[in-house]
Amino acid sequence: MKKITLLMFICAIILAYTSNAQTDCEPATITKVEREGVGNRITWKMPPNGETVAISQGDNYAYSFGIAVGAWSEIRSAGAYHRFTPEHLAAINGGELTQVVFAPAYSTDHQQKPGHTHTIQIYMGGTWGAVGNRNPGALIFSQELDNADLIFFQENTITLTTPVPIDASQEMWLGYYCTDIDTIPDINKGFAGCDNGPRNEGFGNVMIYENQWVTRYERTGSEYNFVIKGIVQTIDSATVNIYFNGNELVSNISGITYFHENPTEKEHCYKVEVNCLEGGVSPFSDEVCIPGMGVKDNEQIDKFVVYPNPAGNELRVASYELRVTEVEIFDVMGKKQKAESRRQKAENEMVVDVSKLAAGVYFVKLTDERGSAVQKFIKE
Repeated sequence: MKKITLLMFICAIILAYTSNAQTDCEPATITKVEREGVGNRITWKMPPNGETVAISQGDNYAYSFGIAVGAWSEIRSAGAYHRFTPEHLAAINGGELTQVVFAPAYSTDHQQKPGHTHTIQIYMGGTWGAVGNRNPGALIFSQELDNADLIFFQENTITLTTPVPIDASQEMWLGYYCTDIDTIPDINKGFAGCDNGPRNEGFGNVMIYENQWVTRYERTGSEYNFVIKGIVQTIDSATVNIYFNGNELVSNISGITYFHENPTEKEHCYKVEVNCLEGGVSPFSDEVCIPGMGVKDNEQIDKFVVYPNPAGNELRVASYELRVTEVEIFDVMGKKQKAESRRQKAENEMVVDVSKLAAGVYFVKLTDERGSAVQKFIKE
């Protein structure tokens, strides 16, 4: 009887331990799996579990003129931005930019109402050099605003239609672009609210003016910064474990992206779990798959060709050794695409209608009774 009781006690301890292996922390979400060179790039979004913080390279609203435009050059568009380097973003890496704060303005001396529109813009991957050697990177987010929804000459908080993940491996330029600025002859007009300084050169006073990236100080000698803030939902320090085709690939990975070099097998499927701060791990994310490339154990990989490549409306799949039984098209996220195929008179060639596919990179998967093989093609 004592042995049975002891055994039940040990089992209870084991069950208690295994039940604590998974806690109540939220799972991550895989946002993208795409082929990159000789491997796959996995990107995920961490669950927000930290505090909300504001990031800015300036201060609060003080002056209505960001820069005067129009009188000498009749500029019809200009933009105001704050520039953040990886060092600025390190503490909020993996968080989500959810709101943008800015102070719209116009010249009340010469205008009865604002003569321009506003579009919030976020760039990633910028580089900063001398004038003429500056690039904001890729425009990853754009949101047009209605002047009727704005209150001028004070800070407005705009909720982004889609939260933007913070990637501290590259620069982020955050601001807004104005178009349709009034071009009243011989009258200067302002479009951006500024702080009380001092200027944060190259960070708080960046602007696009006459199709050139300059600072407000370089343009006018001003000592002020634009009023721009980002509201970020941060994450507490946490790491993830990445699984590939059901097996753990790597563990304790920080950040929001990982490069898997030279993966093999016919299909590449990934899922992640969060290492909870309280202990244990989260439930798995959804699994995302893409067709494999360079499959080492599949001798059929070179036994068919796809042409033309890039393809227009039709893609031809030809094999002189395989009796093709199925042709499937996948996008880079592993999602199967609708594409009708028909066999030519010759049994070794199929024609696939890809006219409805958007331009981009796709994979064609060929299957016969002995297995399958995958090749990449580009849809124009």
